[in-house]
Amino acid sequence: MLAATRRRIEAGIQRMENQGLKEGGEIFAEAQREKVPMSTIDHIHMRDDIRVSPVRRGDGVRFVTIGPGKKTAWRAHFSEFGTRKSPAQPFIYPSFHENKDRVTQLLANLLRKGMSEG
Repeated sequence: MLAATRRRIEAGIQRMENQGLKEGGEIFAEAQREKVPMSTIDHIHMRDDIRVSPVRRGDGVRFVTIGPGKKTAWRAHFSEFGTRKSPAQPFIYPSFHENKDRVTQLLANLLRKGMSEG
């Protein structure tokens, strides 16, 4: 009985963590989409390729990656850091910095909600 209850609690925590990572990641992704510079060239734009990965696990820590997908990631650093011929137009770091408190609040609210329902 105790082992089954423990497994149920752990599964609930895992679902809550996954939900928080996905929702928080989407907040950061949307901010990146708003800030990323757009060119007039007719090709796939980074704004249309910014994604939130599925929840992954590495070294015992759950995480998601947020940013341009495989089609446009190779050029993201040109905008973020600039080149000799064009100035930096950062969009990844400012998106994180401006929204980290919002995501922290979202995670705290999910935790409170999960604890009150559990």
